Amino acid sequence: MKKFACLKASTAICAVVFATASAMAADQPLRVGWNSELSGVWTFFGNACLDGAKLAESEVNAKGKKVELIVQDNQSNPAQAAAVSRSLDTQEKVDLLSGPTNADVSLAVYGYAEEQKVPTLMPVAAFPQLTKPGTKQVFRMEPDAVGWGYAAIKFIKQMKPDAKIGIMMSDFAVNRAILAGLKYQAEKDGVSIVSEMLFPQTASDATVQTAQMKAKKPDMVIVAGGGAFDATLTRQMLDVGFKPEQLYHPYGSTKQIMTWGERSVGSYFGTFFDHNLPNLTDQGKAFVENFRKVKNYPPGYTENYCYSTVYLLNELVEKGAKGRDGIRDALRKVDTKEVTTGVPIKFDQNGARIEYMYLMQLKSIAKDDFKTDKVNYMEWSPEVLPVYDLIK
Repeated sequence: MKKFACLKASTAICAVVFATASAMAADQPLRVGWNSELSGVWTFFGNACLDGAKLAESEVNAKGKKVELIVQDNQSNPAQAAAVSRSLDTQEKVDLLSGPTNADVSLAVYGYAEEQKVPTLMPVAAFPQLTKPGTKQVFRMEPDAVGWGYAAIKFIKQMKPDAKIGIMMSDFAVNRAILAGLKYQAEKDGVSIVSEMLFPQTASDATVQTAQMKAKKPDMVIVAGGGAFDATLTRQMLDVGFKPEQLYHPYGSTKQIMTWGERSVGSYFGTFFDHNLPNLTDQGKAFVENFRKVKNYPPGYTENYCYSTVYLLNELVEKGAKGRDGIRDALRKVDTKEVTTGVPIKFDQNGARIEYMYLMQLKSIAKDDFKTDKVNYMEWSPEVLPVYDLIK
């Protein structure tokens, strides 16, 4: 009888311990492995992204921790990004991966995620192959970069139907995708490309090339340097006599724009978020104000995507998604809106998002701020471009 009583007591204790452990597990926050470029050539994107994500993390956790960012630096290096993915997966046991902002780095994360079956939400990475047909684990917040080239040609065609354009780009994966979209749509729309110049990733000067481009007399030049070279290339284009209105950047983040300098006022760029947009939601306006208080400059599309990524994950948690399988399944069914702009968030069968872009003109630059005008907004079906045929 004593043995039976002890056995009953032991069983009861085990049941209590198990119930307590289960309750604790149910209350655990979603652990997000944040694998980003906090040093190296893409540090300005990686740190800007993390700033937006951390602000969102603090907001969604204000009444109890629901999302936890486990942050590691991939050093803007694809090999290191794969190693960080493994560390976050096998050592930190995260529920999903996120954080990359550079296409080359993101491809390394993609490879690990697909092979090891780790759900991954890319906040700022637009290379089309990240959501190529057959993708199972990876979802992408940012529209693919082939479409950025499409938007640029459509915009230039509207401004000047018989436009002649030049192209000056650093040879990164995202720029190769933009270039593919540019060339495809230029041919369809009868826009003449008079010169195309690609720079190695290590380029830091374009004195000779900008003079050569000037001699070709294009109506507009599409400019996309990598890292600090983007500002150098912009300034050197102005040095040789191009007017700001002749320059179009396929993408413009806050930190990029501020480095272009006052002489670039009048130039155009594409983006997915701008603090000057008239259609920001109330939360979008609060995001701009709160971000300014912390960082002393306005957020751009990089910060916004990473902020919105955390809010999307928080929404999934509030709807009951748990663990890797639960988060992956919930992402496949997402049908919501970006909290800052109201732009739809919905992923296709391969994890790609709707195509859209704001076209902006830079009106002024002051210390820690700039003003823009929205000159166009485009939204299109991914089917208008053979994206995955253009980028293998």
